[in-house]
Amino acid sequence: MRASRSWILPLLFLAAPALAGVTSDHDDEVDFSKYKTFAWKAGTEAPNPITEKRIHRAVEAELTAKGLTLAADGAPDVYVYSHTSASMSSSIDFAVFGYGGYSNWDGWSYWGPVPTSVHSSDVYHGMLVVDLVDAGKNKLVWRAVANEKLFELDMDKIAKKVNGAIKKMFRDYPPKPAKKP
Repeated sequence: MRASRSWILPLLFLAAPALAGVTSDHDDEVDFSKYKTFAWKAGTEAPNPITEKRIHRAVEAELTAKGLTLAADGAPDVYVYSHTSASMSSSIDFAVFGYGGYSNWDGWSYWGPVPTSVHSSDVYHGMLVVDLVDAGKNKLVWRAVANEKLFELDMDKIAKKVNGAIKKMFRDYPPKPAKKP
């Protein structure tokens, strides 16, 4: 059964993101108001090129909405990296609803709990990381991470989760300046 599904894993977004968890962090000493332009750098691409394009479009839309523009000349203020990963695990659950036994030549040789229901399922896990790196200092200044578990591989739902996660990632971008004591 697993071999027949092995082609599905590369299709999985990495799941994504209204991911179960979206977090972000940033360098408190950075003035994000100085960043006006961005450009992409190669990260860890999604196994599915269509998903990678969706990630880029969604990130670009969020950054543009926040006032940044895609650098046309190749000299941006920040570089954007995206990293994705996907994995699959199997889960086997069984329920015991009673007692039973079996006999052998001597009569009953076992009496105890009998599993009456066994269920196997595949669980897909995905992660998306988006990094913003100061182009002049080559220093990470902002990172957002989205994690998700998927119990089905509906590509439309995955696409919605990717877009939802990226929206959550950039909800509080740019970070407010740190208050100085």
